[in-house]
Amino acid sequence: MKFTPIRPKSLPVILLATRSAEVIANFPADQFQVLEASTTLGIANAIQQNPALIIADLNTVLEAGELSVEVLRTTLDGLPQRAVITSAQFLATPQQYIGETLMASGKRTGIRFLPPHVVMVTNYCGGVGKTTLSLALAQAFQKGSRLPAAVIEAGVGGSSLHARIGAHTSLYDVVTQSAEARKWSGISVYPCDTWEAESLAADNRIQAALKDIIRANTVTVFDTFPTNPLWKWIVEMTTDIIIVATPRPDALAQAEVALRRLADETATLQPKPRTHLVLNQVRTLGEQISMTGQASALIKFDPRRAEALDGNLATPLLGLLYPGWAKGRNA
Repeated sequence: MKFTPIRPKSLPVILLATRSAEVIANFPADQFQVLEASTTLGIANAIQQNPALIIADLNTVLEAGELSVEVLRTTLDGLPQRAVITSAQFLATPQQYIGETLMASGKRTGIRFLPPHVVMVTNYCGGVGKTTLSLALAQAFQKGSRLPAAVIEAGVGGSSLHARIGAHTSLYDVVTQSAEARKWSGISVYPCDTWEAESLAADNRIQAALKDIIRANTVTVFDTFPTNPLWKWIVEMTTDIIIVATPRPDALAQAEVALRRLADETATLQPKPRTHLVLNQVRTLGEQISMTGQASALIKFDPRRAEALDGNLATPLLGLLYPGWAKGRNA
């Protein structure tokens, strides 16, 4: 078994049991401790170092000692899902595997290898915290990753963003007047009331403008109400849907309506966005238990953090977008 020079122990371990030069060429050597093995015994020994990812082509592995390929295959099958892949699987989406492996190992540098996220935060019910969590999510991401993030409002009635963070350049002015978006707490914000959204929905520049904003940001969050005129374009652009509810019966019922609608509207999209139900403003253990197995994330009731738009509120949401975020660091 050949070992490449060992790098600092803080780097995640990767095991390459493949003859594919393309796989080796695709790995950023400065981000990992890379082990290489070509025999069954070599792979078995390397597994003892708990590699975060194993890329193994068992049809090219040499049997060594009394360890057969089939016994080794059984051992690998018992490891966590996605921990063992083939060269072909890796080469289909190499950046995705690299980024996810780094994130799962607590390295936020993995975000740079992953595709941008376009997040729709929504529910038919008001007062569940859509705007608060949209701002907290984008703010926490930007501060934790030092990568650009934006919040675009697509609500109902007057601008909730204006109410929460004060007057800023509107999405309408950005699209129609080529105005520069302003920043709040390090993120770009695009307030938009219903009248402005109705006008923009009839403007043939809006889709290109939204795509330009998305291209400029690693995470773009749409604070969205289902009756907003821009809804149909947002659904088509989104990668992740977060339906926010509270333990109130009306909020849960409206969340169910939103889930059914979005299931229909995203059925033919490729790739299909991931959908998460998040229970916000959880006050009691009973409320937590009642949603076990149903909600993807729970956020405890904390009025002081909500009022301050504390980015820590969004840690459970970032964990949905980037598994490993909570333990992550930039190094």
